[in-house]
Amino acid sequence: MTTLHIVMSDLEVTHATFTKVSLLQKRLSANIVWYLHHHQRFFDRYYFSHELADISNSLQANHADKIAQVKSKINKHFPASKVEICQDKYWSKNVNDNAETEDPRVIIRSTSGLTSADHQYISHNKHTLFILSQQKWLADGKAIGAIDPFHEDDSENKSDVQVFNFIRQWCSVSEKKEPFLLHVIHIPPLAIEYEKQIETLHKEQVYGFAKKVKCPRDMINFTRGTPEHALLTYVDDNKIDLIALGCREHSVFDKWLNGSTISALITHQNADLVLLKTP
Repeated sequence: MTTLHIVMSDLEVTHATFTKVSLLQKRLSANIVWYLHHHQRFFDRYYFSHELADISNSLQANHADKIAQVKSKINKHFPASKVEICQDKYWSKNVNDNAETEDPRVIIRSTSGLTSADHQYISHNKHTLFILSQQKWLADGKAIGAIDPFHEDDSENKSDVQVFNFIRQWCSVSEKKEPFLLHVIHIPPLAIEYEKQIETLHKEQVYGFAKKVKCPRDMINFTRGTPEHALLTYVDDNKIDLIALGCREHSVFDKWLNGSTISALITHQNADLVLLKTP
């Protein structure tokens, strides 16, 4: 049985968070381990002298109370789950020491977005990774898999196969009445006169991939625009809760520097993602 390793860098937990985690647990048939990350850089400073000792003690007591409250809420909703406290600057070692290779990781965004520790882990991620906001899902985890079988560094489309396999297992019978794979057709401004030819090429490539994985054509949809904007617009228009994307061998951080679709979506506060690492 797999285990979900859920990291919270914000000592706030919402009902929406519990609902999402419960749905993840059910769909993945998983156990759960929670990690409450609350590293306080303020307490590391050498200038924190005796004159500030009372303030330090008060702040640390407040944090201890907050942790206890969050832990109590987690235990109430998930009595069989385990809760660990991460006080180091980065939480990656705590998680990786406990997790098996195939275990999915889950990052719950803080109310202010991803923390530096979250970004550090994402940039070196080699596992299935969910990145979730604390906002409510509209359709009980309705998901879409974004595919793009055009990459020179993935001639066998391993990344898109990962997306297809995940989304096929994730989607319920009712959801399969609607397309669960999406491809964005991007026409560069300088190539607009070749619009029809480029669109035909995209569809031929995508349908060729569909044939390879035995995916019915009516389970694939197309949209137009720059990938990140087109995906977010499609998600909003179709009440999609979760976007599945494949990550290839180079790190997410490398792609970040190159302005990739994944990097753009990661920085979008409300986009819930699952990043699937290609073996």
